Order: sequence, then C-alpha cells, then structure tokens
Amino acid sequence: MKAVVYYAPGDIRVEDRPMPSEESGSMIAKVICCAICGTDLKIYKSGNPRCTPPRIIGHEMVGTLIHVGDEVEGFNVGENITLATTIACGVCDYCKTGLQNLCPDARPVSYDFDGAFAEYIRIPREAVAGGNVIKVPEGISAEKYAIAEPLSCAVNAQEIIRIGEKDTVVVVGGGPLGAIHAELAKANGAKKAIVVASAGPRFELLKKLEGVTLIDRKNEDVQERVRELTGGTGADAVIVCAPSKEAMEDSLYLARKGGRISWFSSLPKGGSEVCLDSRIIHYNELIVAGCSDSRPEHVQAAVRLIADGKINCGAIITHRLSIDDFAEGIEVMNNKESLKVLIYPD
Repeated sequence: MKAVVYYAPGDIRVEDRPMPSEESGSMIAKVICCAICGTDLKIYKSGNPRCTPPRIIGHEMVGTLIHVGDEVEGFNVGENITLATTIACGVCDYCKTGLQNLCPDARPVSYDFDGAFAEYIRIPREAVAGGNVIKVPEGISAEKYAIAEPLSCAVNAQEIIRIGEKDTVVVVGGGPLGAIHAELAKANGAKKAIVVASAGPRFELLKKLEGVTLIDRKNEDVQERVRELTGGTGADAVIVCAPSKEAMEDSLYLARKGGRISWFSSLPKGGSEVCLDSRIIHYNELIVAGCSDSRPEHVQAAVRLIADGKINCGAIITHRLSIDDFAEGIEVMNNKESLKVLIYPD
C-alpha cells in the first residue's frame, strides 16, 4: 500500500509499505482521507523526538472498517470511524480521574503507532480498549469527519474557559484551528466571533466563514478594533491560536474585566517564556488557561457537531490532494495558502 513515511526532518517519502496485519484485538480501516495537521508540518520542518522513524504519519482521519478482530465488540465491517488519537495508559491517576489527555504515558497515533496517511491503518488494541475509536454517522460527506480530531481539541479548550451564550469571542490566529474555533464559538452560542489574522491568502479564505468578523492585524489596531466591537469593554473570551509570544502577551489587553483567556497554541522548547503584566491579571480578575489535546468524549462531541451541520466544514476544508501530492500539501500549508488540506490515498 502507499503511505507517507517520516524518516528525518525534511525527509518524508511516499512509498510502498506492507498492509497492516490482522490481529484479534485490533481493527483495520481503509482510509477515506486524512488531513494535514500543524503537527505534521512541524515534524517535516524540524522533527519531533517522540516520532521515531521510519513512521507512517497522519492522525486527522476518517475511514471504513474492513477488518474487526474476534475480540472486538460493538463494531462491524463497513462502518465509518474516526479516532481520538492520543491513546492513554488507562491506569495512572490522570486517566482514573478522566483526564486521559494529560496521561504522562500516552502514546499517540503517528508517533508511537503508524498513522493514516496511507491506504490502510491498523487500529491497535490499545485504542479499541481505550474507547478511542468513534463511529461517524452516515448522511453527509464522510470527508467532513476528518476535522473531528482538531475540532475535538477546540471543544476541550472552549469547555475549559466555558464559552457559551452571549459571549463575544476573539480568536487570535487565522489558521485552520482559528477557523475551527470561530465556528465552534458560534455553535456554542457566542453572540459574536472575531478572528484576528494577517492579510494574505488565508485571510481571503476566512471571509467564507459566515457571521465571523475579521480584523487585519497588519493594517488595523487590534486592541482598538476589539474595543470598538465590544462597546469599549473587551472580549468575554480570547483564544490564542497563533504560536506567538506577542499574541499570548497581548491577549491580556483584548479581554474585558473578568474575561477568560485560552492559550491554545504552544511555543517551542527553549522559546516558551513570556512576559506578563501581573497587575492586569490581578486587578482585572482574568482567568488564563492552558489546554492540551482532547479525549474520546471530545471527539464524540465534535462528530455530533459536524453531523448536525453546526460547523462550516466546506469553508474550513480548502484543498484536496492525492497521497502522491503530499509534498504539495505541505507546501501550501507552510506558505499559509490553505486552511485544512485533505490527503486522499486513492
């Protein structure tokens, strides 16, 4: 089968690999499509010590089951599924309290297990046992469920800072996750969703999101525009989707008193320190929260949102390429010319 295999930074190859082997406690899915994630781009550019080569990468997937092991219950050949791709140990204190996404011994698909930029993927018994395999309903285009995994991470983040009705939400960063967060904020009842991004190809793509206000940070005073759009008070919630120290630091000045801030994006090791004015946090009673990954229930929630038509997947998915054109997909991602890029094995 064809697969995208990571060997080293800058060395990702499309090559023939053996079909996954059938096992009694596992399943095999024929991949319908898999989306390129920012993590995949990072692996290509600088590698990741957790991704041991040679490794088939890719985790934002949807596929059709073609093999269900004898020990597996509740699944049938022919059903479409997606994955919660962080496979937790299930026995540590975090797992026991329902925080599997924080499991210190978690093993992600595409790092510890082969991923879904391939014609077929073997779903390991650990994923089956951990509830990481999520059925997707019929009735709409299956490709839309390829964004269930990144949407699930946004679900986790917005759950933590309690996005709800009547909120004005500012999303800083106009990449795929910025678009997803804006759509999710609306689905969660926000009265206003604002995205701060830079003028360019992605900015034009973001204009296809209905009911979303855009601020061009290159040509507008972001703080002033947010004040204008919020009657001078600031946003109820700010979500930072840009991997930028400045964006994290500036987020304090976009929130109203009593506002909530999510630092959704991470910064690289060795460059992750930020400088904050503690008086603003103290006197404005700001809540600054982190978030990391998602859990199976978040993926289930994402699937429901997509099935119910509450997320504009058509605007978020901007490119569709064959597996042979994976390098082109990486290029358009790197050049910020796309939102979500889907890779089709066929």
